[in-house]
Amino acid sequence: MNFNHIVGKSTFKYGFTIPKSMYHLLDLPQKGNRRKIQLVYDDVKTHAWLYRLKNQYGHVQIRYDNKFGENFRRWLKTVFNYSYIFERNINEYFKVEIINQELFKIIQYPINDSESNLIISEILTHKIEENALFIDCRFTELLESIRNVSFINNQRQMYYNSMIKEQLTNLSWDTEQKVVEDKNIRLKCDFRKKDFQLEVEFGNARTYYQDIIKFVMSYNSKLINIGGLLVPSKSFAKHLCHLGHLNAIKKSEGAKSRYTGMMNFKKAITEFNFIKGIFDIPFFIIGINSNNLD
Repeated sequence: MNFNHIVGKSTFKYGFTIPKSMYHLLDLPQKGNRRKIQLVYDDVKTHAWLYRLKNQYGHVQIRYDNKFGENFRRWLKTVFNYSYIFERNINEYFKVEIINQELFKIIQYPINDSESNLIISEILTHKIEENALFIDCRFTELLESIRNVSFINNQRQMYYNSMIKEQLTNLSWDTEQKVVEDKNIRLKCDFRKKDFQLEVEFGNARTYYQDIIKFVMSYNSKLINIGGLLVPSKSFAKHLCHLGHLNAIKKSEGAKSRYTGMMNFKKAITEFNFIKGIFDIPFFIIGINSNNLD
């Protein structure tokens, strides 16, 4: 079994948290106690601690903030140099493979400047702490899925919708689920995994309002506990609109044509600020982009 961890500031200094979904696979120490384990990375092994916090929930962490973890911390700073320099970057992650109760393998997925894949460029969270969101396995699966989609300069939004769908369904996300259990209501969400609902909006800005309503309906029906909206960044939306404009001109045989109105991250958060006071749902909006775009 394995899980992803998004590299953050504390990763370079102290350690990282293990998702609750992994607890049943581990021989956990009592609250406030720890046991020695080993991390393996690039065929090198180092000592670390599996530590259970003495708090209400008994959160479990892997800690390497001692002299034994010095080489591993140095390795993290080298491999994930982009995150280390800029401090707040949520695109780099590593996969933790649980080999056995004493051995955990670290598989790195750093950002490569030459990559032409999609990345998360911006994020807004509402009624949920970023740290809590980033350790949710569904969010890290979303990050993994986005990074696995190639940016292709002449491809339009249908391509990106299709590729994101392929990635998420490969990770066992359900698609086209009913927003509420009522036969008279036919609204469906884009993706759902347990109580986590996701809408991917590469279309006209007007459909954004329907997306917001979907989250409220599902949440009030107790089908979800968190919602997320994925939209292009302003520069990515501008690029897609340009492609749409060229396609419209081609179809109209050179006649003047306009292609505007696509949702983007800046527009989404600007409008969300006017409703957040009555939007009582743990929620996030992320903007996606590519290193190939400004």
